[in-house]
Order: sequence, then C-alpha cells, then structure tokens
Amino acid sequence: MTMQKNNTSVLLIASALGVIGLVISQVIWINHSWQLSEAIFNQRVSLALCASIQAYDGGALCEGGRCTAMDTQGTVLMDNLTELPVDLIDKAAFREEFDKSLRFNQINLDYTLSLSKVKSECSKDVYQTAVSLPMAGGQQAYLRIVFPNKKGFLLKNMGFMVVSTILILIAITLILLFVNWSLVKQKRLLQTNVDFFNHMAHEFRTPLSNIGLAINRLTRKHPELKGNQFVDVIRHENTQLLGEVERVLHLANVENGDYALQKEVIGLKTLLQSAINSLTMPIAERKAQVYLDAIPDDAQILGDRQHLGNVFRNILDNALKYTTAQPHIEISAKPQAKGIVVAIQDNGIGIPQTQYEMIFEKFQRVHRGNEYAQKGFGLGLAYVKHMIELHKGSVHVSSEENKGSRFEVFLPTIA
Repeated sequence: MTMQKNNTSVLLIASALGVIGLVISQVIWINHSWQLSEAIFNQRVSLALCASIQAYDGGALCEGGRCTAMDTQGTVLMDNLTELPVDLIDKAAFREEFDKSLRFNQINLDYTLSLSKVKSECSKDVYQTAVSLPMAGGQQAYLRIVFPNKKGFLLKNMGFMVVSTILILIAITLILLFVNWSLVKQKRLLQTNVDFFNHMAHEFRTPLSNIGLAINRLTRKHPELKGNQFVDVIRHENTQLLGEVERVLHLANVENGDYALQKEVIGLKTLLQSAINSLTMPIAERKAQVYLDAIPDDAQILGDRQHLGNVFRNILDNALKYTTAQPHIEISAKPQAKGIVVAIQDNGIGIPQTQYEMIFEKFQRVHRGNEYAQKGFGLGLAYVKHMIELHKGSVHVSSEENKGSRFEVFLPTIA
C-alpha cells in the first residue's frame, strides 16, 4: 500500500498544481486580451479622428485630400495636414463629423476634447492623440480626447469571454475536486478491503497450520494411513491453500514496507534445487521432467533466501499448473555484465501477448474467454515482480499460446 499512498499523493498534488497553472494561464490570457482590446479601441479612435478631419470642410485640412495616422505607444501622430484652425475642436461641424465617425467605429461613449501645447501623461482611462498644427512659429498642439467610461466599455465587450473563462475554471475545479474526493474515498475503501483480506488470511493461517500438523501426527500414529488417497488429498489441498495464504501475507508485508530483506550470499543452483524439492509432490503427480543441469555450480547471488526461494517456487508451480501435457521444464542461467539471468522454460498452454503485463498485477490470472485456466488468488506473479524489484532485478515473460512460456529473472550478482 505504500506505493498506492505515494501515487495518491502525487495525483492530488498534480491536480492542485494543474488548477493553479490553469488559473495563472487564464489570468495571463485575459490580461493579454485586455491589452489587445485597448489597442483595437485606440485604433478605432484613430480611424474616427482621421476620417472626421478628412471629411471636415470637404477635406480642406488634408494635403491631397487625405491624411494619415500612426499609433505610437498610445499617442497618434497625424501627418499630411495643412494649417488647422486653432478653434477646430469648437467647430460644430467637426464635432458632428467626429461623433459620426465614432459611431461608425462602434464607439458610443461620452468624451471631452481639449487642445494643449504641452503633451500630458497618458492614463489607462484616457485616449490621447497628438496633432501637428502648423501654427505661427511652427508650434505643435496636442489634441487630447478623454473617455471617462472607457474601462466599462472594454469590460462590457470582454464580458462574455471573462464570464465563460470563470465558469470553465469553476467547472474544471469542481470536477477535479470530485475526482480527487472519489479517489480518496476509493483508496480508503481499498485499504479497508486489503486490511480485511489480510486479517482474514492471518485467521486462516492458524487453522490451516493446525490441520497440517494434525495430518502429520495422524499418519505417524496410524502408519496404515500413509499413502491413503483421502489423507493425501487433504494434505495436498491444505498445503496449497496455506501457500496461497502465505503469498497474501508476504505480499502485504512487502507492499507496506514491514519486511526488511535478510540478504546473504546464496548459491544459485542450491536455491533453485530447494525450490524444486519443495514441489516434489506436484512434480511426482504430474510426472514432470525438470532439468537443472544448465546452472553454473559457482554462480552466487546476494539476496533473501526465503523470498527468492518463494519467487522461483511460484514460477515453477505455474509451469506445472498451466500445462495440459506432461510438464517439461528447463532451467538455465546466463551470466551478464552486472548479474545473471535465470530462464525457466515450460511447455504449457502459454500466455496471450495481450496479458503479458496484466499477469504481474494482483488478483489477475490467465484466462480463456470467461474461464480461468486454474483456480487461485492471482497473487503469485505479483509477488514475484515485487520481490525481484526489491532485489534490484527484473522479470520478463515471452510466450506463445499452446507452445509454452519463458520467464527470465535478472538478479545482480556479487561484485
């Protein structure tokens, strides 16, 4: 469960950072849109001013009947002008043309006009333009246009975008909160189920162990029961169920980090032979052929003897169970630069390629259609993968249906 806790924390943190990043990006985007709206507004005012001067008095104020306007940082410079009357802004005809041009450019706002020989500072709520007036002495006058309601006008135009952005942010935030709440709820439910399952396994282990002891004592007390079919069935089923319970408990301890590996130097061939010996009964029942000759006698690894023994026993047990013909199992080893690869090849029913990754997950087993090939909890290979990774190794499978499977386990060797 440690890995699941870490994954949950990562998802929660990633969701929070994602929402924060989304909010920041939307704020930047809205600010950029605001600046763009201001630029468009200023351009429209420039066009309106230029059009009104061109239309005033039949274009007499423009050289060649046409003037030009260039926006430079909020100040519009106008060229190609003749001598303008000083009282231009007081002319009713000019005001009428300017109002008409503003309405044509979709600007229906109150404004004030003023002329000054000194350029005043710009403000966010002020649109200001400079007009070159060839007055006496070559002086330059500045035409100042103030729109008191400019900010409200821009906000109104951007209203739909701002509201939709806020609604989208709220919707995404609520969805992420709901997803995270559901994730935490499912995690708690999963933890409850896992705790119940582990407690149940603990409760099962004691009576199963007692059954095994009782069978052994019974056969010692009554030698005639040795080899009895019913006694053998009880012993075999009890051993199999106890093995499943042990897998559950081992895997739970590993995932919770409650188990520290007891590493020691182990002879690889000895370890594999012990795993084979632990399966003497099922090997005899299936008349299986297990070959261990291709293992170097001097190959040594550093690891936990008990758990690595369980790893190879699980793989061999699967090779026996998932075989319809007489089992034929070959175990080989190939040294590599930093370790050794132990390969276990069988002649079983094989594994569909689509299930290669799934078989290493908890409670997953090879199945054909709606039928599982064998009974069990589906914990064996999940335990194998977890334990090999704790030993800084890896496990891979290659298989072809009805032609057997090959499990390759890489383990670091002693430097």
